[in-house]
Amino acid sequence: METKGNELEMLVFNRFTAALQQSGLEVRLQDRWETPTLKRRFDIVIYKNVHPLAVIEVKTTLQNKDFFARATDTLRSALSITNARFGIATDNETFYFYDRNEKELDFFQLSFDDIIKRLSNPEKVKIQKKDREDVLNIIIQAANQHLQDNTEFLTFIKSKSFLSRIQFDQNSNTYFFSDDDGGITSFENQFFNKMFGEFKDTQICRYTGLKTIFDMLSYLSFRMSGLVGMNDKSEVNYVENYLNRDNGTISIEKPLIKEHHNTIIAINNRYITSCSKIERKDDLTLWRLYSDDAKGVCLVFDVKKSNLNKHVLLQKVKYADENGNHKELDFLKQIKVEVERLTGFKFEFRKLGYWKHFFKANDYAIEEEVRLLIIDNDSLVKLKTDWVMTYTHSIINPVIDFRLNSKLFPIQLKCILLGPKCPEQETNFVQIDEMIRRKRKEIKVKGYDSNLRNLKVELSKINHYR
Repeated sequence: METKGNELEMLVFNRFTAALQQSGLEVRLQDRWETPTLKRRFDIVIYKNVHPLAVIEVKTTLQNKDFFARATDTLRSALSITNARFGIATDNETFYFYDRNEKELDFFQLSFDDIIKRLSNPEKVKIQKKDREDVLNIIIQAANQHLQDNTEFLTFIKSKSFLSRIQFDQNSNTYFFSDDDGGITSFENQFFNKMFGEFKDTQICRYTGLKTIFDMLSYLSFRMSGLVGMNDKSEVNYVENYLNRDNGTISIEKPLIKEHHNTIIAINNRYITSCSKIERKDDLTLWRLYSDDAKGVCLVFDVKKSNLNKHVLLQKVKYADENGNHKELDFLKQIKVEVERLTGFKFEFRKLGYWKHFFKANDYAIEEEVRLLIIDNDSLVKLKTDWVMTYTHSIINPVIDFRLNSKLFPIQLKCILLGPKCPEQETNFVQIDEMIRRKRKEIKVKGYDSNLRNLKVELSKINHYR
């Protein structure tokens, strides 16, 4: 039976390939969609450039009601995952067609030739002002329900100009926020930034190993890692899993392999570093977790707010409450669910791939984490970029080195706190202090854009953890 099904898939694939030969569309057999939370394979997917246009489900017969029902259910799920506009169920004799722009018609029988005409020259999805107003009302209702205490954000989404930012992409078949640029000040990034609230802290701290601070001082550099390297199952899937729970596959993130090359370039130009609120300085739990069991250091940074520009973001991580509920993610989830239910099309948060790194489960709330995100566009002078393989998940990932305490860098190292179990603690205290003194001379002689004049070394006040 399986062999017969595979042969039929090949016949349908060849038929569509031949018919669409001059259309510029690409027909793919057994198209795989894999993310850390999803593995699906669709019989046939037709692409317009990088965007899925139609998904085809092949059955040995559609005369059987159960076969037909399974085919249409599979296609509805496939369209939600891929954002393709058209679904086609066929046994290569009868063809059933579904257009998300005409969802009230459901699946209806259509000839092969008519389907080819629709695929080759699809009518534009007609989006009226009322459709965009409906989407806006969904956003406002969701905000009133989940974020009623965030008055600044409510004012932002109710502004007169907000409606004009809601647009529809005819290629990806999604509603989205139009943007002027890809920087932190772009519209959707401001949407998220205001949802999080203004970052007001003047100092942050970071726990790391002794070797890290040695390298930082040796090369007078501050290293950051690319976003892709953070795509490990222990953290990044948190947002996707949360948005998907109780809602099937409504929020599946597009697999990296399906993204346009320009998107891959943009993702790999984003770099991130994790820190904590200054209140977590000299905290035994964080020493044990993130500083080689207290053998490392806690670095204290001053925040230079004037350097938080359109390519630099410093923001606190949002944690779920004690019951595992996340009001910000519930807000996003409601928008996605209600927009697709009402319009038949998804709302795509195109910057969520960056902002998902600022959401975590309540289990990690003790960290009070702060994350620094930098978009590399040459606005900050860098020492170099390179590639590494991540230690825990073997992901090939870019890294970027900036000059330590450059006058343009958003955080300035002010204190090196040696951990309670730092090897030869008192000796290393003296040696690091001397290393800093010599580095100050080197900076002056070589004219480096670095300032260590106010950098000091201290010992942890925790003396009972040995």
